[in-house]
Amino acid sequence: QKWMFRGLWPTSMAHTGLQTGDMRLAGGKRSHEGRVEVYIAGVWGTVCDDGWDIKEAIVVCRHLNFPSAREAVDGGRYGPGQGPIYLDELNCLGTETDLTKCESSGLGISDCKHAEDAGVVCASGKMYSTKKPVELFVEHSTTISGFLGELFESGRDCDLILSVVVENSTVETICAHKLILSLVPSWSSEANLSIEVSSKCQPHVAYFVRYLYTGRMNITMTSSHCLHKLASEWGLKALQEEVGKLLILLLPEDATFQAQSSLFDYAVSMDDGALQQSCLRYMAWNCEALVASPAWTGLSVHAIKGLLSRTDLTVPSEYFVIQALEKWEDAQGKALGSGDQFDLLKLIRFPMVSAEDLNRLKDSRYQAGKLEGFQFNALTIGNLFGELMSNWKSYTPRIYTGKPWSYTFTSEEVSVFKKTSLYPKGLNHGELAFTFRTPVHNSAYFALFGDIGWYTRLFVKSDECSYSSTRVCPSAKLSLENGNSALPELYKNAIVYKNKIVIRCDGRYVSHIQDFKHPQEDTTIQPNHGSGQVYPCRSDEYSYTMVIRPKYRTGLNYTEVEEE
Repeated sequence: QKWMFRGLWPTSMAHTGLQTGDMRLAGGKRSHEGRVEVYIAGVWGTVCDDGWDIKEAIVVCRHLNFPSAREAVDGGRYGPGQGPIYLDELNCLGTETDLTKCESSGLGISDCKHAEDAGVVCASGKMYSTKKPVELFVEHSTTISGFLGELFESGRDCDLILSVVVENSTVETICAHKLILSLVPSWSSEANLSIEVSSKCQPHVAYFVRYLYTGRMNITMTSSHCLHKLASEWGLKALQEEVGKLLILLLPEDATFQAQSSLFDYAVSMDDGALQQSCLRYMAWNCEALVASPAWTGLSVHAIKGLLSRTDLTVPSEYFVIQALEKWEDAQGKALGSGDQFDLLKLIRFPMVSAEDLNRLKDSRYQAGKLEGFQFNALTIGNLFGELMSNWKSYTPRIYTGKPWSYTFTSEEVSVFKKTSLYPKGLNHGELAFTFRTPVHNSAYFALFGDIGWYTRLFVKSDECSYSSTRVCPSAKLSLENGNSALPELYKNAIVYKNKIVIRCDGRYVSHIQDFKHPQEDTTIQPNHGSGQVYPCRSDEYSYTMVIRPKYRTGLNYTEVEEE
């Protein structure tokens, strides 16, 4: 029987300043690793490693003000602890504020020995404060919401009983009013209704029903999964969308990508398209780390198709995408049908693969794709006009961060420059700037014209922006060294550049990707110290990768094909 610790012990101990549920790490050589110890009613104890995985580790590390968890450690590495073994068979969501909020076999109920004491290795980056939990206040209310809230809480004149059912047993009844609930899209006119939930969600049901009266709710990380599911089941799209916004804040927390994969599968089961796209976008932007994680080979066919369909897939090269797909297919074995395999192969952009990498592909299933790629590497755009019009997406680059298509200012280089105005790789003293060269394209035909030069600069210091009335720090510039004259005359109107800046938070994950809309002008970088980013960053340390993306105009008057 799963059990949730709730209010059985005093929540604080005045003489120590510690609270029940507080945690510490012991036995480690560094401050961000060690055996997990939990404080309950004045006594420190340990946690058994049965059921211990990355989600439990995330709860511990975030509670201790570390950015996230690197590893969930089984017993033994940090030695045996002392005192009670408080928690066993933990099953956390990863959003809880401490381990006592997670499902477990019960406080103090364990068949483990101290040799099985669990540990963690936390991310060692800049700590952040969790004293103020992440919350989202939602209000979809009318002027009488306060009166309706009082009506719900009083239970006066209720004519409907809602039964809260956990594992086929009624654990709670809620007094409600048919008139109020009749306004809900999924309302049934039955005299009594059952709301089936898990034991984790049961504490949030009454709060959810109160929202049906008032249109007001304070959503926390702990309640977000449950409230999203209830909102979906009751057809409350506005609430579902708002809770989905909070759920995406969780995406950067798990370096193993298990949480992101699970959240995507959950979004599919709930038919929540917006949440699916948020999960896919995060995984696409961080695809290189995803492929290296244990979650990659466990992704569904649906998720893989969704990722390979995206133009914002951020990878070193298209050949990397082929290798990643082969790794995933090998793990599926005979479970992968030939139809799915064919569909996935069609999503590879073979014209974006260099001739050298195309030649490495020996499997016969690549023959058609290799032909398409070799044609693009050898022929002019004019000769490929029909192909470009009928299959334009194959000729659209993704976001390729490998050489020769990108240049990166690392977070360490940016930090040093802010302090010293020094950038040893740069052109001029006092400028965070660089020049680099790319081919017009990978193709042998374009190689005849040589490569072209690019100039890029970051403006990250206030004195760099103070002399310009239009520049806002941080800003970036990425432009052709000699303007459009750098392109071969024949292709000035055939190639257009849709360049990107990829912003990585603290060297850990891509938190934002932005367009360079005006090549000869500065581009203000919107995510400044965490504000405006698609995926939040709790650090003020960023790396910036400038990515060159040539696109090809295909109409008789060179009308550009737009991305999806």
